[in-house]
Amino acid sequence: MATTSDMSRDQAAPTPPSPGTSVDTSQPQLEKAPAASPPPYTAFSPWRRRFILTVVTVAGCFGPLAGGIYLPALVVLEDEFHVGATAINVSVSVFMLTFAFGPLFWGTFADWKGRRPLYIISIAIYIGANILLAALPTNYGALVFLRIVQAFGSAAVVSMGAGTVADTTEPKRRAFAMSIFLIGPQFGPVLGPVLGGALASASWRWIFGFLAIAGFVLWVVIILLLPETLRARVGNGKLYSERGLVNFPPTLSSPLAPESERGPPPPKPTLMMYWRLFTYPPIGIVTFNTAMLYSTYFAIAVQLPTDLSERYYWSTAEVGAGFLAVGVAMIIGSMCGGRFSDWKRARIARASPDGHVDPENRLADQIWGVLICAGGCLMYGWFVFYSIHPAAVLVATFLTGFGMNWVFVATTAFLTECVAQQAAGAFALGNMLRNPGAAIAALILPSLVSRMGSGWCFTGLALLDLVMVGSAVIVLRLKAPGWRAARAAKMAQSRPGPPR
Repeated sequence: MATTSDMSRDQAAPTPPSPGTSVDTSQPQLEKAPAASPPPYTAFSPWRRRFILTVVTVAGCFGPLAGGIYLPALVVLEDEFHVGATAINVSVSVFMLTFAFGPLFWGTFADWKGRRPLYIISIAIYIGANILLAALPTNYGALVFLRIVQAFGSAAVVSMGAGTVADTTEPKRRAFAMSIFLIGPQFGPVLGPVLGGALASASWRWIFGFLAIAGFVLWVVIILLLPETLRARVGNGKLYSERGLVNFPPTLSSPLAPESERGPPPPKPTLMMYWRLFTYPPIGIVTFNTAMLYSTYFAIAVQLPTDLSERYYWSTAEVGAGFLAVGVAMIIGSMCGGRFSDWKRARIARASPDGHVDPENRLADQIWGVLICAGGCLMYGWFVFYSIHPAAVLVATFLTGFGMNWVFVATTAFLTECVAQQAAGAFALGNMLRNPGAAIAALILPSLVSRMGSGWCFTGLALLDLVMVGSAVIVLRLKAPGWRAARAAKMAQSRPGPPR
């Protein structure tokens, strides 16, 4: 029979001890289990996380850099390969299309087989293509084929970099980390023409020679210093905290963490898996949004050299320097947008009883970026039309780049939280329509400007951004919670049953 003291102990057991109360060590071990803290999201030290982020940011720059660095040499290549402007532009188009869809292939296997092997393999392909482009005799067919190979190799790091950031950065700080990573892919098109103009003045082959040398340096750094981060293989990276910093002797793949420490495996890669991701409305909508805004930016980037040289009589070197304004804007837009998104998420988490924050909260403030981007586009068109001072034109390009990246940061963070196990694949989908959209914009823009004038042409693009992207942002804000709940219910129904 229970005594009065026994009953008192039983009643007091569920109540946590006050700071001044001693704990009864005779309590069963089971009662102490809730006090155990969960393992950290990542075991990598802060400085090593910063190093990983730096490496993938630099790697993410290489593909867009290869696309932009090539443009100043197009006229030279027409003479070298004895073809016309339309034929040489084909080598630009195939690069953009391959770079658009290549991440779908690489991103799938990065979510399944690991990040490190695909970094090593893809950058080796990129280096090989650049060596052949720099060394082979002039042959138009070889140029087009090797540009496809070059784009295919460089496309991998775009999707894998986003997956690596998601692996090593907890969700509450992810937007700022993504803003750093996006500096690489979005600064490449700005830096490329500046470097390309300087290298092409020596020899067009030095363009590809430079890319090969820079790619080789990056490849060595990755082989020796970049750890595997895929959580389905190494968990939070604890096994690397117990090893040296240098991967020597270097290996293609990493050892596996104990099964209990690994994250859940993502679905095996299939085209149907990509289709299911794309048809999930939030992912499909943000993919469309980024394509629209990037097409607006690219339309300005294509028209800017013509306007600066013909209206303001700038030299080639001055035109290249003019791209720095939008490049700086992209960096500032990413940093500010990422910081703001993380700050707002943290504030919502503090107000939530359980600290949970829905992924679509990242999208709430995209509308401000859309307004800034559309405003910059509108200003650009009319400033050029009335030949306003070129400083005003560069301010307009600055606003366009700032607003675009404000939206991109929130979108990227949302994608990695929306489908956390398929972060690289989701980011690849987010980029899928950008380059085709940019290619279409570049194709139709000259005729639109000649028929409508710069003012009305870019007014039309600004209105498209406001109506299409702005309404999509509002729809996401209102409908995304219901879509997410329906998707979660569908996944819960399919979860029971024997594993296949």
